[in-house]
Amino acid sequence: MAARIFAVLAAFFLVAAVAIGALTPPGMTLGQGMTWANQNSPTWLREHSLTWLWNWIEVPFMMRPMWLIPAGLGLICVGLASTLNLSDTAPRRRRS
Repeated sequence: MAARIFAVLAAFFLVAAVAIGALTPPGMTLGQGMTWANQNSPTWLREHSLTWLWNWIEVPFMMRPMWLIPAGLGLICVGLASTLNLSDTAPRRRRS
């Protein structure tokens, strides 16, 4: 059951990454996309996060292309779905 959920999430994130990559201008970063969506969102995020979190995690993510975040999440979900699916073995046939 969990493998199917992760497979659906993987498909969603990978389709979203392709859509974002196709519909946004080439090279648009996550920070530019946040500013495009809402002018005050990077400022609000900076004011409401810890200094170390802003400097070490949020700023590097905001410098990445917009499509990379959902693509990375999709690849993680693909890995989880395939790992969870390996534990499900096919039922064996009974010998008569």
